[in-house]
Amino acid sequence: MSASASVSSSDRLSFTMFVALMLHAILIFGVVFTAPKVNIPHVMEVTLAQHRGKHADKEADFLADANQQGSGTLEQAALITSPQQSRFHADSINEIQPEERQAMSPAEAAQQKQVLTTTARSNRAVDRRKAREERKLQVEAREAQLAMAWQSDEIASLQARLAEKKQAYAKRPRVRTVSTVSTKYDRDAAYVDAFRARVEEIGNKNYPALARQKKIYGNVRLMVSILPTGQIKDITTLKTSGYPVLDEAARQSVRLASPFQPFPAAIRRDTDILQIIRTWKFSDRLSSES
Repeated sequence: MSASASVSSSDRLSFTMFVALMLHAILIFGVVFTAPKVNIPHVMEVTLAQHRGKHADKEADFLADANQQGSGTLEQAALITSPQQSRFHADSINEIQPEERQAMSPAEAAQQKQVLTTTARSNRAVDRRKAREERKLQVEAREAQLAMAWQSDEIASLQARLAEKKQAYAKRPRVRTVSTVSTKYDRDAAYVDAFRARVEEIGNKNYPALARQKKIYGNVRLMVSILPTGQIKDITTLKTSGYPVLDEAARQSVRLASPFQPFPAAIRRDTDILQIIRTWKFSDRLSSES
């Protein structure tokens, strides 16, 4: 009875283990894991253009950041591998592998720190030298600007002085002197003769009494400057008679005879001041000669 019960318990245990194994197998092989779908975005390759063109090429080979007209000797278009030009060229292409970093010893670390410090100092020295050179260039440029400005001011000043002299020369009165030679012109001869007659008339009416009493005689040569209105501008004694009374009498006769006739149109056309030179003779009466 006990043996039969023992066999029955062993069968139930085996059956139970078999059922458990089957259930685990169903669970393991029945469940399927599916990977999620990944949407790969569209990839655009862009070439950096070294030069910018005004017009787009209709048959462009690549997309770039700017329009560029292609050139070269290749049969097929080639991508630009680097926007920077190398300082050297090689015929072979070598694979570049990153170097493995190794731990540095304290001595090597101190040496590298010293090298970095020295390099930093050198860079600062270079920067200071560049700064000094830039300041020097700025000072020289400023001095050049000041020199140019000074030259411009000097030229402008010279031009202004030249213009002033030209203007002053243009404003100078047109002076003509009438003497024996120049009185051959009719326009001057008539005016000078009227001047002579007027001075002789006034001079004889005011002949110095002291000269007649003491019988003082002499000749006085005067230059009389007359304005277009007939007014006297100046009286200059060119040659004295040796007697102050006669010299003053000659000048007084001219002053009392003024104003004279205004310039006629023929004289006014080219004369602003007319200088008449004559010799006044005192010989008991006043007369004149050229």
